[in-house]
Amino acid sequence: METETKLKLEVGVSQGRSVLTECYFTSPLKIGTPHLGKDRLTVVLMMASAGILKGDSFDYEIVCGRDTKTRLTEQSYTKIFDTGETGAKRHQHIVVQDHASLFYEPKAVIPFRGSCYDSNILIELSAKSEFVYTDIFAAGRIGMGEQFAFMHYRNRVEVRVDGKIAWFDHCLLEPECMDLTGMLFFDGYTHQGTFYYYGEGEKQEKLLDLLRKKQEEMQENEKKQSLCFGVSNATKGICLWVLADTAQDIEELFEEIMHTYRLACPI
Repeated sequence: METETKLKLEVGVSQGRSVLTECYFTSPLKIGTPHLGKDRLTVVLMMASAGILKGDSFDYEIVCGRDTKTRLTEQSYTKIFDTGETGAKRHQHIVVQDHASLFYEPKAVIPFRGSCYDSNILIELSAKSEFVYTDIFAAGRIGMGEQFAFMHYRNRVEVRVDGKIAWFDHCLLEPECMDLTGMLFFDGYTHQGTFYYYGEGEKQEKLLDLLRKKQEEMQENEKKQSLCFGVSNATKGICLWVLADTAQDIEELFEEIMHTYRLACPI
């Protein structure tokens, strides 16, 4: 039996500040009390259940209106339980309008033994908007001996700018027919991180320079040589891929990047 969960969020401007103008969700999703920080509104997605279960279906609609500044994150890691072949799925449609900025930073995803999961994310941006997306994937419950014990994992991310594809990422993992520990996949690591940025030209160039300097620093720092990452330009935007042995290592790297970026590109 399929259980459908819906989320609809809309962010607008009231008295010069970003606020939630529409908020609708069904169980087990919840929304934490929005927090307005120094420069943007932070919204935390929460789940009343322990994680994603067999037959779960999630549908997100998120709109960041003109001139808004938002950070969207999650309360805890997303656990995908044993779903069998029935599986579970999540579809997200995100719109970021003119001069709006969205930092979408979900927590790590952990697929348990026997899980089958499909995710599809469509992000529609304006040429004058700003967008950050991070994704962290764990090979499973490593401490429980469940490394790559899931059945199927797919995460499809499509970013469009003014209707044209700017970046497309399709992660399909099926351990039964793929050597995920090999060089062309995880190369002995257990966690993968993805960081994507789109913004106006000057900010994008500054971030690209920061990422290249960070890469040089990590190569010289013995404590951080356990991480492996590469930076590339997308059709529009910048993408960073990371391999590591813990989700925390990737989280800390992404936090360092965002902190340095905010100092270099104040709003």
